[in-house]
Amino acid sequence: MKYKVIHKLRERRFADKITKSEEAVLDYLQKHFNKIPDMTVVELSEQSYTSQATINRACKILGFNGFSELKYAIKEDLVFMDTPSQMYMNKTEFFLEKIDFVSAKNITRHFSDRTVRVMIYGLGASSISAQYFHRQLLYLGIPAILISEESMLAHFRDYMLVVFSSSGETQRILQVVKNAKECGTHVLAITKKDSTLAQMADDSFFHEVNIDKLDDISREQQLHMIIMVNELIDRIAEAL
Repeated sequence: MKYKVIHKLRERRFADKITKSEEAVLDYLQKHFNKIPDMTVVELSEQSYTSQATINRACKILGFNGFSELKYAIKEDLVFMDTPSQMYMNKTEFFLEKIDFVSAKNITRHFSDRTVRVMIYGLGASSISAQYFHRQLLYLGIPAILISEESMLAHFRDYMLVVFSSSGETQRILQVVKNAKECGTHVLAITKKDSTLAQMADDSFFHEVNIDKLDDISREQQLHMIIMVNELIDRIAEAL
């Protein structure tokens, strides 16, 4: 069974731009998800400070004909989520759907043998994924250096640089990449599709998680990046 509502509310990748009032309805639906099946459209209108017409438009944005159909779909999602293990599976499935596994080949094709030499860089939460990738490469016998300071780039000019950034918009990361490319360093990125980093890098393995729509805690989590590292390591190990 596929989730019908919750992932749409989290990701919000809609073809057309939504209004602020429609967004207010979606925000309320997401925040009070488990209460929605027991609410009437009048109650939702009052609680979200929006009109019933706006609620109907929000339902159609989510792919439903009306509020009754939306409530039924939410109830199905809640039943599917109603065990601790399924809640974790729900989170994992959300990220799995947003990773472009085909693009992993953009990175792994640079690891055809153990003679390749690699610098790895990440900041903040993404440094956790960078460290994990570093350890895994060492286990495979690939020379890898974990970069902690930008000045270290000058000492490893014949290495390629692998950069981790979930958002792909961290200014310090972008400056490091700019400097690296000016020195002729080949740059690979594990990041968000169409981000500034993805555009600057020579190749990238990317996800499509809408970082801006996640809460602060979820934004810092690295589940999708760790999954991407595992995919890369499995493919590299197979190629060696």
